[in-house]
Amino acid sequence: MKLMMNENHAICTKLERLIDEWCERRCLKPLFYILRDYPLCSELVHGWVVLLESLNEIKNFCHHELTLSERELLLEIIDSTKRKIQECK
Repeated sequence: MKLMMNENHAICTKLERLIDEWCERRCLKPLFYILRDYPLCSELVHGWVVLLESLNEIKNFCHHELTLSERELLLEIIDSTKRKIQECK
């Protein structure tokens, strides 16, 4: 249980870092996609699936607006979220 909480915290910490960077740069399109579904309303599998959909939309539709480091961090978060969904099933 503690490992799961640490993983949740790690995902959220990385995501909050991205959100802060987008706010500082006034990068509105990725913020539009992520703020619909974050913070999580539910830590059940459905909440993670909805978050993953938003992350994938950012990856697919906002790629050109992200810095290289933001794209790399986004991919890390997507991979962690996918693992989280598999663990919840």
